Amino acid sequence: MTERLDYFDAYQQRFDARVVAIEERNGAPAVILDRTCFYPTSGGQLHDTGFLDGVAVNDVVVEQGVIMHLLTAPPPFSPGAAVAGVIDWSRRYDHMQQHSGQHLLSQLIYQRFGFETVSVHFGREESTLDLDVAALPASFMQEVELAANELAYYALDIRAYFIDDAAVSLLPLRRPPAVSGQIRIVEIDGFDYSACGGTHVHTTAEIAPIKLVRQERRRNQTRLTFLCGLRAFRDYADKARSLAECAALFSADAAAVPALVQKMQLQLRELEKSNTELQQQMLAHIVADLIERAPRVDGVAVVEHCSASAPLETLKQMATLLRAQPQVVGLLASTAGDKVNVVFCRSDDASIHVGDLLREALAHFGGRGGGRPEYAQGGGAPVDAAADVLAYARQQLIQKH
Repeated sequence: MTERLDYFDAYQQRFDARVVAIEERNGAPAVILDRTCFYPTSGGQLHDTGFLDGVAVNDVVVEQGVIMHLLTAPPPFSPGAAVAGVIDWSRRYDHMQQHSGQHLLSQLIYQRFGFETVSVHFGREESTLDLDVAALPASFMQEVELAANELAYYALDIRAYFIDDAAVSLLPLRRPPAVSGQIRIVEIDGFDYSACGGTHVHTTAEIAPIKLVRQERRRNQTRLTFLCGLRAFRDYADKARSLAECAALFSADAAAVPALVQKMQLQLRELEKSNTELQQQMLAHIVADLIERAPRVDGVAVVEHCSASAPLETLKQMATLLRAQPQVVGLLASTAGDKVNVVFCRSDDASIHVGDLLREALAHFGGRGGGRPEYAQGGGAPVDAAADVLAYARQQLIQKH
């Protein structure tokens, strides 16, 4: 059994130990020590990283009470050797801030609203806790965030200690412990008592600032995403910088940015509406000109049009306009984006089955497609054969009539 130095002093960054064994896990050397400061992934908290005698430790796992330090290279030591370890302190301290912050938030939410925390996860960038409620009150986020920061600034002591099973019932634990025997308790000075094996800061002042980022419903639960300490500060700094850059673009104060953005959104929607109307008018003129110049087969205008830039949606719009005219067949294609799109259509008073026509024409050039008698689309032909597809379809149409 490896002695857990982090249980008693989460701030210890360096330690000396003796190598008990060297195994292999997932193709990497796995070192077992008689004592360690390295925290293994457990309880939702990520593992520590660092070095053993200069060799990087990039993962720490626990198997049946045995802690294994996974190295990035073969170790320069053997079982029985004395080694020096050092953890990545910035990573460790970040994890401590998030974990202690979660304890404070979970207890605060339970006391204020009666919502239990059913699971937690501490990620590399954000942390989450899941509450046993499907929907939160409207004022929840603001109320909890303010109260959590006020509590943090009281600088309540955070202590870790062990008790036995008999003493567990004497403490107001939020959740019953998952283990028995000697149980590690993390206490926020009379405010919260949790059975926990994680690493924690000394006082709640080290958790602040606390930021609730967002909420999202997950079945019958709600997931809260939060940031504590330096993570929350960096988030604030990044957002403040972004807001300042936006304000500079408008040559305005930061407070005026939301109203200015809203105004721009309204203007953009108006421009998009106007642009759509102009495009429809332009397409109507193009379609009218194509019909006027189109050759006729048994009185039916055969409109043939191949574009190098029109997207598929434009071809569909042209087809709608063509179908609204009497005695028209449309053979349309586009090679925009080096991809062939083909759309055939006909007005209701024309008798040709354009679905069959399109399928036959594309198949002749290695493409695929099909559709209804009045509308069909497809593609897959070589880009340089797009115009030939339309010419082939025109010839087939003429031969059949």
